[in-house]
Amino acid sequence: MVAITNTTSLTFLKEAIDSTLTEAETRLEAFSDDHALKEELEHCATAFQQLRGICQVVELPAAALMSEEMALAARELLEKVSESRIQALGNAIVLLTRYFDYVQLKNRTLPSLLIGGINELRRAGGKPLIQESHFFSADLSRQRNPEAPVSEVSRDELTGLSRRLRHMYQVGLVGILREQNPPPHLKLMARAMARLDKAAGPCGLSRFFWVGQAALMAMAADEMALTPARKALLSQYDRQLKKVVYDGGQALEEDAPLLLLKESLYLVSLSAVQEGVIGQVKQVFDLKNAISDTELQRELSLMTGASGSVIRSVASAMRDEIGELKQTLDLASQGVADTNYESVANSLSQLGSTLSMIGKDDDAAAIKDRSAQVRQWPADQNVETDAFHALVDDLLRVENVAANLERSLAPEDDVHKASNNTAISLYQLDDARMTVVGECRAGLALAKRSISSFMDNNWDAMHLSNLPGTFATIAGGLMFLELQRARGVTEACHQYIRKQLIEGETAPTRENMETLADALTGVDYYLESMEEQKPIGEGVLEVAEESVKALGFPVDKVA
Repeated sequence: MVAITNTTSLTFLKEAIDSTLTEAETRLEAFSDDHALKEELEHCATAFQQLRGICQVVELPAAALMSEEMALAARELLEKVSESRIQALGNAIVLLTRYFDYVQLKNRTLPSLLIGGINELRRAGGKPLIQESHFFSADLSRQRNPEAPVSEVSRDELTGLSRRLRHMYQVGLVGILREQNPPPHLKLMARAMARLDKAAGPCGLSRFFWVGQAALMAMAADEMALTPARKALLSQYDRQLKKVVYDGGQALEEDAPLLLLKESLYLVSLSAVQEGVIGQVKQVFDLKNAISDTELQRELSLMTGASGSVIRSVASAMRDEIGELKQTLDLASQGVADTNYESVANSLSQLGSTLSMIGKDDDAAAIKDRSAQVRQWPADQNVETDAFHALVDDLLRVENVAANLERSLAPEDDVHKASNNTAISLYQLDDARMTVVGECRAGLALAKRSISSFMDNNWDAMHLSNLPGTFATIAGGLMFLELQRARGVTEACHQYIRKQLIEGETAPTRENMETLADALTGVDYYLESMEEQKPIGEGVLEVAEESVKALGFPVDKVA
């Protein structure tokens, strides 16, 4: 039998498919209301099975699998009623209906769009979930290229190192599972994987280390959605690292499960990045996925009708309105032109209504009173009066209400600290702190470049001559930000560089330099999370402290 092109044939079959799903939904609702009406459920099972055949004919594999799961769920409900399974089946009908609409309108199939729905059905039935890569294929027989570099670490040293690097990975994993700021955590996990890859050298797990770090870097670079399936994959990575810690050489010689590699390659294929280890893996495995994860999530959102945050929209609108008012008053204070205070009063009244809507009644009353006063002002109002200054103070008060509203959407962090001074704009204070965070990160980047030059030029200490001033700048910034723990780590790094690299008589090992980089990178990731206003907690600093301790400069002994 000749296969029929999916989107062309779907146009002719769409009306019948919609009718089938609508009737099935009605019958499922009848069964949900009265579990004695088993004939309604039997009709659903038959309809889903027929739908599966149609999907196979029009070459929609994901829809075919979902229809099959729906038919199985309906039959199993005949034997054992489960409210959660009825709910999952109802959700599946809605999702499949939208999927057919999507395929017809967008002229693309994207099987991955139905993975979540299929797994919801399977989860409700107590069945194992299918992998995200279920509809993805790759030649898993291919070996890594380039090969793993020869290790400079002995197998005896690897035991202690692998334990510390697994802890580094776990700190990142805990942050991911707690749904904290993902990119820095993923970068930390990728670094742990890359470090293990270098330390282990050529071995059975070499390909897993290589592909795994590519998958982690891809997830961080593309800021991929962290679905339950992807979190489970990251936990499986940890189980592989656990084997290395406890089984040592034996674990290193065993290849990772092929399904684990396939799922990792699928994530790499979703990345828009084409360079570095991601590009290498793509080239070796010939990964040419037609869609990125960003596009995939956007299409999924389009199909399911996801919406944004109302609170964030309100706060953003208030901030824009206040910005325009401040600009108007600034021009008035400069005497540039006559000011339309009627318009200013209207804007203030609108802000008052918004404040009432979000429950800030006292602030709303104050700004509405101010609006009534401003409405009476002439165009040439004296800007040196107490009334004008009071208006500016009121605007600052409302601006801080908007700032606190935005802060309520994110966890407390070290950048968005409260201020007891109500005469200070929280937005401006945050901007100042962000500037300092940026300067500290720039200093760390300069330090890492200097250390890299030091290594590449046969341990020439001249390349480290600028670091005392750089670390002094970083220390001052961290002191301003009140980040004493991060400051302790950077001071320990500074002491190691001064005493061992600049004044020391013996050249350091490559492993020591990697450990130093671990510490600096940990502080950098912590600051990055602050810069993105998505705090990741201090677990990453704990890893950094372990690194400087391994170098012989523990933080608690630094002056």
